[in-house]
Parts: sequence; structure tokens; C-alpha cells
Amino acid sequence: MASIARTEAHAAKTGLKVAVMGAGAVGCYYGGMLARAGHEVVLIARPRHVEAINREGLRLQTTSFDAQVRLAASSAPSAVQGAQLVLFCVKSLDTEAAGAHIKPQLAPDALVLTLQNGVDNADRLRTVLPGTTAAASW
Repeated sequence: MASIARTEAHAAKTGLKVAVMGAGAVGCYYGGMLARAGHEVVLIARPRHVEAINREGLRLQTTSFDAQVRLAASSAPSAVQGAQLVLFCVKSLDTEAAGAHIKPQLAPDALVLTLQNGVDNADRLRTVLPGTTAAASW
């Protein structure tokens, strides 16, 4: 395994504050890549996953590198607090419930970007996060 890929000093100088709601395969990949690029990232995941990330870091294996990335992890939806960007990566069936959980902690100017399967998730998310910019990626 390669060395830790991100430093706190670099993130403080250059990065966005990013929260990843639903840190499974997709969320961990994008969260890990953003952390490697120097952004302050918190992954929001199930407790066992959070424990492993906090203990060992997040291992990213790609065709061009294999690295342990140190970043924050939490099982509390309130960890989105202060994030400028929220990558919303929960399963489609959990869209409304997860959106409602993060709503009280969202910054007024936060961008919520859905990285979910399905064509209507951003619209469904906007119903529980009115006034929030919720965008979809394809």
C-alpha cells in the first residue's frame, strides 16, 4: 500500500468542505479522490464501515495507484454540517429519508449533488430539501 495521500495543511489552504452521504462504493471512490486532491472530506456511512475507515483509513485501489487515504468518517447525518458540497450517494429507496436526515444541518449555500442510479432522484430530493440546490449527475 502507498503512503497517506492527503495532508491537513494542504486541505486547509485549497479545499472545499465535502460531505459524502452514503459512503458505499461510489461515495467512497469520489470522496477518496477528493480527499487525495486536498479537499476536506467526511464520509457518512454505516457504523462498521466508519470504524474501519477511522482505524485504517480508506483504501483506494485503481489501475494507476493503491493508497490509504486518511479522512473523517461518521455515522451521523449531522456530519454534513458546514459542507459546501454534499455528494448524495444513498440507495434510491432511501432518498427522501436520508434527505430529511441531513436537512437540519445543511448550509444555506450547500450544493447537493446526487450520484445515484435512477432518473428522478434529484427531483425526489428537492421535495424534502426545498430551497436547496440539488443537482443530478449522469
